[in-house]
Amino acid sequence: MPTVSVIIPVRDGAPYLGEALQSILDQDLADIEVIVIDDGSSDDSAAIARSIGDRDSRVKLVVNRGQGIVDALNLGISLARAPLVARMDCDDVSLPDRLRLQVACFAADPDLQLLGTAGLQIDRDGKPLRPMDVPIGNGQLRDALAGYNPMLHPTVMFRTEAVQRAGGFRRAFTYAEDYDLWLRLSETGKLANMDGRLVKLRSHPGQVSRVKKDQQKAAAALARQSALLRRSRAEPFDAGDQPAEAIEAFLAWRAATGVNISSLERRDIELLLRTPGIPLAITCKLLLLAVAGAPSFRTLAFGLRLAWLRTIARPAKMRPN
Repeated sequence: MPTVSVIIPVRDGAPYLGEALQSILDQDLADIEVIVIDDGSSDDSAAIARSIGDRDSRVKLVVNRGQGIVDALNLGISLARAPLVARMDCDDVSLPDRLRLQVACFAADPDLQLLGTAGLQIDRDGKPLRPMDVPIGNGQLRDALAGYNPMLHPTVMFRTEAVQRAGGFRRAFTYAEDYDLWLRLSETGKLANMDGRLVKLRSHPGQVSRVKKDQQKAAAALARQSALLRRSRAEPFDAGDQPAEAIEAFLAWRAATGVNISSLERRDIELLLRTPGIPLAITCKLLLLAVAGAPSFRTLAFGLRLAWLRTIARPAKMRPN
């Protein structure tokens, strides 16, 4: 049994995959397995992983046929043989001592479930851009977690059993599936970040955080609201649904409660209403809840922003030829 299973999902990552894999194989912790999940690549990604696997038996290629990042990650976790799983993206680079240092932290703290690190942002050519700092310590991390995702996903290592017990990644939170999982893990155990910059994270035009920016913000908003709801009731949507369906179900439930929108909800509701296809009736009800009672200027402005977002989100009318 390996000490660590490294999961690397890839879709059309041929330009950087070889370097990413080599950085893992060059770790000073050699007792590892590397599971590459090819999520429907149309380039040479699978061929690159297969070629490296032919030279190093620690690398295993699994074909997922474009089922999406959540299914790819869950498939990798189901195949992992090690008690610890490390995440890695196909365009990033891990420093040689990354896995060894993280494993040592888990060995020293049986309560630790999830551990990330600081990072260094690099450009497409590998040149340094800026340091990427993260909050350190369980308390500081939990405070940050309530407002944003304070962990760099490609740097994390987690206990396999803890993530399986939590239900793994969930499709409704695609593009912020990591944030949702960290929130759930924080409810049952200890989280931490290391201040060492142990991963180089590549910035380039094709990455998800740029291409799917609005969807990522909406998914993160849903994750925050879901975490709040879990304290008092079950989530009012199916976490196995596609993101747009889950968001609409949540907003419909929220509108039906008849409770005024609080200042804590304002930002998240606005982000969720950017999702295309939200029915007008739900949007109008939420606008009323935003301005009900004796609203402040900020609440009135929020209502106006919702109205504007609903207007610009309408599909363009078909014009006759």
